[in-house]
Amino acid sequence: MDIQDIHFLYDLEKLLKSRKEEMPKGSYSTRLFKKGIDKIAQKFGEEAVELIIASKNKKPEEAVYESADVIYHLLVLLVEKDISLDSVIQEMKIRSKK
Repeated sequence: MDIQDIHFLYDLEKLLKSRKEEMPKGSYSTRLFKKGIDKIAQKFGEEAVELIIASKNKKPEEAVYESADVIYHLLVLLVEKDISLDSVIQEMKIRSKK
């Protein structure tokens, strides 16, 4: 993994912001944004539960797949709440120093 891999998350955040602003038809992200925070939070919770279940299984690839879903839905939730990925990373940095 290199720095380009991390930039992917920022690119995804940027794409999600544009989806929220432009609301293109046919986009899953658009459907989530149209349904609002309750649906977005529900989907995030569902994906988190699926990750918990997958992590208890013996196939690591299931946990990887569900982790990707959790991260995607977390980013949708953050964009919906107008919380930047940078602010979350800064909080993590602060916590790591304790």
